[in-house]
Amino acid sequence: MAEATAELAETERVLVTGASGFIGRAVVAALRSRGVPVTAVDREPPAAEWDDGVTVVTGDLAEQEVCIAAFETRPRSVIHLAALTSVLRSVDAPMRTFAENVTITQVLLELSRGSGVDRFVLASTNAVVGDVGTETISAELPLRPLTPYGATKAACEMLLSAYSGSYGLATAALRFTNVYGPGMSHKDSFVPRMMRAALTDEGVRIYGDGKQRRDLVFIDDVVAGILLALDKAFDGRAIVGSGTSVSVLELVETVRAVTGCPVPAEHVDAPAGEMPAVVVDVARSAETLGYRPTVSLADGLARTWQYFRDQ
Repeated sequence: MAEATAELAETERVLVTGASGFIGRAVVAALRSRGVPVTAVDREPPAAEWDDGVTVVTGDLAEQEVCIAAFETRPRSVIHLAALTSVLRSVDAPMRTFAENVTITQVLLELSRGSGVDRFVLASTNAVVGDVGTETISAELPLRPLTPYGATKAACEMLLSAYSGSYGLATAALRFTNVYGPGMSHKDSFVPRMMRAALTDEGVRIYGDGKQRRDLVFIDDVVAGILLALDKAFDGRAIVGSGTSVSVLELVETVRAVTGCPVPAEHVDAPAGEMPAVVVDVARSAETLGYRPTVSLADGLARTWQYFRDQ
């Protein structure tokens, strides 16, 4: 993990929403390794015991009492990871997606404004720019979301901008690419499906010809980007990815090499809306945020494979 400049004082409590999730657990662990007190909020109780430096608030952020309990711990910073993140589910339930993503973000920003919070980090997505084909995605592209999920994250980014401009809150919208790594055994994305296939000698399905390209970023690099945003009181938007895209076919071959397992692949028709490529530019993130990914795909997949084998 890249080392951040520890400008966040150990006495400054950080509120983490979605703390029991894949990214949330890693963020809480990283903050506690620095001695930072944490308020961990999630609908689900923590999967593992946290130390006394973590105050757990279990409940739905849509409930007023949950938000009040979280802010009664007097955080100085907020890392907002909780969201409805399924693109397909957002298409089926746009109203629920708006309520869970936009309304809750608005409430958290307003509570932050009134309680002394000075830094707010949002987990965003490159889906806010829509389908740009095989072009490189930068943080400067116009917002053109094509799904309710992408639209809600674009709306959240605009809210962050408004609270920065109107109230002086340092708001960071970090657009993550495909995050993978240890801790994701419960997920149903492509990397854990491949890992489970390797464990069970089964196969995986590949959409279309498998030449579509994806950017995969290791969990440690994502956590490093989040900590940098906190430490620098970063204000703006930045892409947090590996900066190196691979085809799905190349990804499967890398998993075969790392695991030593055949992982048979079956090609199936691609669903509507399957993106031809996700190619991102992280050079701007290096300039503005100081973010520099350090974990290669092969190394990251090897560490992920070890985690799955140890489960």
